[in-house]
Amino acid sequence: MAGFQPFNIKYGEYPPSFEPYELVIERSLEDMQEVFYDQDAVKKTLAKDNPPIVKVWMAPLPNEGGHLMSCMTVIYPGTIGDEYFMTKGHIHTDPVNDPEYYLTIRGEGLLLLQTREGESHISEMVPGTLNYIPSEWAHRTVNTCEDEFVFLGIFPASAKRDYSFIGVGKKNFNKVVVKRSGKPEVTDHP
Repeated sequence: MAGFQPFNIKYGEYPPSFEPYELVIERSLEDMQEVFYDQDAVKKTLAKDNPPIVKVWMAPLPNEGGHLMSCMTVIYPGTIGDEYFMTKGHIHTDPVNDPEYYLTIRGEGLLLLQTREGESHISEMVPGTLNYIPSEWAHRTVNTCEDEFVFLGIFPASAKRDYSFIGVGKKNFNKVVVKRSGKPEVTDHP
């Protein structure tokens, strides 16, 4: 950590921008097909299109203790079947030392939280809201608006993410967010 120099990150709301960045992660439906519950809708969509779902810019920081990672995430608008576009979701492997904050910049969404034991919590994400995610809670964000959903994340740079419980045939998150009568509805995973 010695010798690492202070720096600023400039981010923009529209169009989304984040500078400087070291890594950009882009996930399309093909990359995330296992997170959606309606696999028939996934197959139908992929037969004609592979829409972008998520884009994440990561700050140029080492993945080691003593640093706070910052990133900006965009979830594009859309649904697969009736389920809204979302992030893959993960839990941090250290149940004590890896909390996270999300600051909503633009759009609206929901933050699905779940413990390994299955306890669920849903938080609203709107501009002006700072969401705190304790270390022991898995988290997934869902775009519930008709525009790009943009938020910043801040977490220990050394945090390791565990995606192993997500996917078809696995435990997955026990809540899903679906579009019913044009509005988001949180329901039990089928």
